[in-house]
Amino acid sequence: MDTTEPVVEHSSTGRRPASERVLLASDGGPASAAALRWVIDRVGRRSAEVQFIDLVDPTAADAAERRRSIQGMVQLLETVAPSVRASVATADDPDGLFSRSRDAILVVGVHRRDRRPMRFAGLAVARAHGPVVVVPSEWISKRGPVMVGIGTEHDLSATLAFAEGEAAAQRAEIHLVHAWDTTGPGEIPPAWDFGTESIPERQERALSRFAQRQRDSHPELTVTSEAVQGQAVARLAEAARGASLLVVGRSHRNAVMRAVFGSTAEGLVVQLPCPVAVIP
Repeated sequence: MDTTEPVVEHSSTGRRPASERVLLASDGGPASAAALRWVIDRVGRRSAEVQFIDLVDPTAADAAERRRSIQGMVQLLETVAPSVRASVATADDPDGLFSRSRDAILVVGVHRRDRRPMRFAGLAVARAHGPVVVVPSEWISKRGPVMVGIGTEHDLSATLAFAEGEAAAQRAEIHLVHAWDTTGPGEIPPAWDFGTESIPERQERALSRFAQRQRDSHPELTVTSEAVQGQAVARLAEAARGASLLVVGRSHRNAVMRAVFGSTAEGLVVQLPCPVAVIP
């Protein structure tokens, strides 16, 4: 863990743009349907450009059926969100796609049985130039706080700005969660060490002070916080049970990828109770 205290630039509250670009990776399967539901829930009746990225394996026996499914998703989106401009593109050049994602949100639905979207999501989380939202296949819309996983990154500005924009749009509170584990080195940065208290007390006090700074910077938002002990991914997933979205910085990427895409914890993706946004 980094031993420097997180830095946050004090700027105005992040807000969703009036019109935005969404890249929706789809293989025409059930997980892609969940990702589409998330996009529809997000864009509502606002103006937006949604480009479906065709992930269908051309060698698959059901390739034609899956491509028809994608066309059906396009038609559904245009019907329920008439202000949205929809199109379809292929993922022949993933790196080119990831570089174009700088001014867009890349959304992908995942399920452990759908290997192609899982591989694509892993690449996207590692390489995309903009936010990547991973939507579990069984996701359904619900109201709840926007949860932010707080580590000890040098700069949390982009992560917090994205979370603030989501919270403002949803009229939801922001819940900051810092998961720590005494089995690892540097479980609390020196700048957060307040002396003679126990480690749990120091963690809680440090996070409370950090949360108060966010309240002072953005008084229009409700900000709560919680410090929990244990393995980061497991505790974040547990804390996110009532959340509408879990937001983490890219420095959490390795832990997220192990949980979502790794063989030892592959099943966790279907247990995650909400979408996860990974911010570069």
